[in-house]
Amino acid sequence: MGRWGHRLFEGDQDLDIASEINDTFEDKVPLSHLVFQTDMLAPNYCKVYYQTEAYAAELAQDVVEMRQKLDAGLGNKLFDIYRAKEHEGGSFGLGSGKYRLILVGALVMRTGAKIRDSDLQHLRELVPQIHSSPGFALPIFDAGFRDPGKAQFLAALDHYTPGTPRNYSEPSCFTCGKVEADSGKVLLRCSRCQGAYYCDTECQRAHWKAHKPACIEPEKQWSLNV
Repeated sequence: MGRWGHRLFEGDQDLDIASEINDTFEDKVPLSHLVFQTDMLAPNYCKVYYQTEAYAAELAQDVVEMRQKLDAGLGNKLFDIYRAKEHEGGSFGLGSGKYRLILVGALVMRTGAKIRDSDLQHLRELVPQIHSSPGFALPIFDAGFRDPGKAQFLAALDHYTPGTPRNYSEPSCFTCGKVEADSGKVLLRCSRCQGAYYCDTECQRAHWKAHKPACIEPEKQWSLNV
């Protein structure tokens, strides 16, 4: 299992689960296509294409099409199926059905589709039950959230508006999880590692103890895994 980032869909675990969710229905709903742009192991020509205006337009159209399918009833069915399976798997959210349901919620929010109030509330209740690591963890203990991804998910829930897709590739504060649209602030980027973002210096100071071990200049980083 590898992680090249601390947030949602920045590791093999999340992308594998997203691919599994694609196969829920006989007529596949390829939700993972909306988040796999983070994959550091993607071929270089794909990474280049992901930066083009043509791909941005293609992705925006995919988001609209997925939202229409989910709003037509598949979204509610998706939650019903995975809520029924949430007690599968390990304890404390380690490789569990509970974390899989979290990612179902994240993928539906990625499209901007409607989510029932009862499902949104249930997602909030699940978050404290999922294991979260503050930083680097050995693969055997690294299922579930990293803390910046947990904050990112909670902020997405708190600020979610149907019809407005939540883009997890957009910079989000590593402390509170907010994106620029949530806080009205241009996020600050860590000047040393270039990999962490914060709403302001207060959020940066609050996260420094957890971030310090991983705060390494890019040219001194020896591994893609974080």
